[in-house]
Amino acid sequence: MIKLASPTINKEEKQIIKICLKEKSISSAGRFVKKFEQNFSKYLGGKKYSVTTSNGTTAIELALRAYGIKNGDEVIIPDFTFAGTINAVLNVSATPVIVDVDVNDWTIDIKEIKKKITKKTKAIIPVHIYGQSAKLQEIFKLARKKKIAVIEDAAEALGGTYKGKKIGEISECATFSFFANKLITTGEGGMVVFKDKKTAIRAIAIRNQGRSSKKFYWHDVNGGNFRLSNLQAALGLAQLKKINYFIKIRKKKFDTYKKLFRNDPDFVLLPENEWSSNSLWAYNVLIKNLGEKNRDKLINFLISKKIESRPGFYPLSDMPPYKRYSKTNNKVSKFLSYNSITLPFHNDLTAAQQKYI
Repeated sequence: MIKLASPTINKEEKQIIKICLKEKSISSAGRFVKKFEQNFSKYLGGKKYSVTTSNGTTAIELALRAYGIKNGDEVIIPDFTFAGTINAVLNVSATPVIVDVDVNDWTIDIKEIKKKITKKTKAIIPVHIYGQSAKLQEIFKLARKKKIAVIEDAAEALGGTYKGKKIGEISECATFSFFANKLITTGEGGMVVFKDKKTAIRAIAIRNQGRSSKKFYWHDVNGGNFRLSNLQAALGLAQLKKINYFIKIRKKKFDTYKKLFRNDPDFVLLPENEWSSNSLWAYNVLIKNLGEKNRDKLINFLISKKIESRPGFYPLSDMPPYKRYSKTNNKVSKFLSYNSITLPFHNDLTAAQQKYI
């Protein structure tokens, strides 16, 4: 089977894990957690406060809690995204407001955001879908004017750029995922990055059950357990050192797919523009007039040929738990979802396999 995704685990990762085991330092109290946070901040140009989390969804939830988002508050999110985005909002008892995406770049539509802002709107979560950056400058400008927090869901966007800067570099707040299919992995795990030190300190306390940093077993705020283990952080450290190498080899594979598909009129490839570069996380293709039934048949056909694939993310507004949070017919999100599939894409994928696919 040609796998959809496969992490690259080599001797560097194995060696650092052995250090953790030898030191018996396997909890969140280990030294590699802080080191991973520091190195991640350096990767984003410094002047950032990085806070590790147990996964990408809890990274968003922690950011929401750190900004004081609560019951009665509204958070605007795109319809075309993984459910972790909306689940994080619901987990803090806030109300998600689902809006459509822009057909030109597949990310949250600025016009739709403007229509949905109310006095209750406290945050916007733009999602960098399939590694494609949202239009951040316009979102930041709108949010500043209305005094609304912006929490970037960059789970799929590590390594991508916006106007020459790394995703997360110019943010007030951005969240990342290190799931096994991501550019770098800790197995499970995530990171939330803040520009403001006070907000980061608040997030660190909430992450650790709300514990005081000055007094054992004293809790200053209501918190949770969103911690990353030292074992996972060690794995992340080893992966982070190789991130530029990973990006380089994935760019070649991205270009190979592009060459194979670009002359076929039935295929629409991932958006490209002058103001961003893709993070090279996954390869999603839009197939004209495919539809949900034929898409599912295609996925099953590929399985019969030993090729693993996935449907595009289902629109949140079509799923029972989330329907109530959308008041519009989000045609673009539905179009992108039911006419697209994600193909195998990882560091070990060969050009011959891509040609076979």
